[in-house]
Amino acid sequence: MTTLARLVYVSRPRMAGRDGSSLAGWRRTSHAGFLAQCDAILVEARRRNADAAITGALLAGPGLFAQVLEGSRAAVSEAFARICRDPRHEAIEILEMRAVDERRFAQWTMAFSDIDGAPAALVARFRQGRELDVRQMTPTALLAFMEAVAQAQAQDNALLGAPRPSYVDDIVFVEAAE
Repeated sequence: MTTLARLVYVSRPRMAGRDGSSLAGWRRTSHAGFLAQCDAILVEARRRNADAAITGALLAGPGLFAQVLEGSRAAVSEAFARICRDPRHEAIEILEMRAVDERRFAQWTMAFSDIDGAPAALVARFRQGRELDVRQMTPTALLAFMEAVAQAQAQDNALLGAPRPSYVDDIVFVEAAE
């Protein structure tokens, strides 16, 4: 029997800005442009994760990625090694790597949540002090936050009448038309 492993890490996004320069954080590019670049990451990650039987979630926020990878220890280690070589990540910090009995994100090859789209009530529940700082959260709290945001954004899509995707992974936050 293969041991199931979970890896939780944070990193700083390093994306190409409009002028092609390197970007640490997203304040120097538009939010929509950053999310479009995240989509490119997600397409590749979901394909690779499906092939490797990896599940998980990616949370993107101002100057931050937080990610959970679940699967066999070998598959998770291989995926993480690839992430460490990816120039779109810097300042990578492992928060937790351990064997687990079950997956927290079993329905997603890679759920995606935009921290700016997180419901204010969830942010208030998980923040410490005036700001939400996921780097200061315990791995347990970060997992709970990521799971709650992914579920809330999936529910918002349904409430807004977004078409039901063929895969849960394809859910993206849809803003209501003004």
